[in-house]
Amino acid sequence: MALTNNEKQIRHKQLEKLKKYGNEVLVQLIFMNSGIGRPIEKTNEEIKAEIDSIVNLPSGWTEEDYNLAVQKLKNMNITALSNPHLMNNDINYRERIYEPDYIGFNISKIEYKAAEVVRNIQSTLKLSELKKTDQIAAVAEVMRRLAVELLSEKIKPKTFANATALSLIDQNYEKPEWVYEVLAQNLFLQNGKDNAKKIAKALTSTEIENKGGFV
Repeated sequence: MALTNNEKQIRHKQLEKLKKYGNEVLVQLIFMNSGIGRPIEKTNEEIKAEIDSIVNLPSGWTEEDYNLAVQKLKNMNITALSNPHLMNNDINYRERIYEPDYIGFNISKIEYKAAEVVRNIQSTLKLSELKKTDQIAAVAEVMRRLAVELLSEKIKPKTFANATALSLIDQNYEKPEWVYEVLAQNLFLQNGKDNAKKIAKALTSTEIENKGGFV
């Protein structure tokens, strides 16, 4: 069905609004990219190209397409504003607390290698041509395997990363007591107070208890 002139004007205004928001996000990200302490792992040109691909909706776009584009822009901003040092914090805490020969220079080398591993994993996942949800499933399986190996280690550092991995394996494994404390703290930090309450409520639901595993 052909659109009326009024409908065309509304859609045009929506696109203009989307492009304006995209430009606001672009300015924000470029500004952050120029900072010393918090660079984004993309060039300004790559950021602009990504935003352009989001705001240039296909012909015949729907409200769902529009809302998804807005969400993508929001997520780009959130990612840039989020703490970029979570992995380094885990590494630093582990080495500083549990390694007797802790040396800052060694930590820098470990952080660099770990970041390189992350980039390699991301590249491998892209080459796999799996959908995002299947990529996440693959990463979760790697974390489960590493968590089981961690249980055999003499030292099991109290970090967010380790707690997250250990939360993915069967409850019959004997896990350190601190895992639950760290998981609770992480759920609160990453989800906020209100959502943390929802999670706590869900955990006490008889429906959750009776469902058991997903498969």
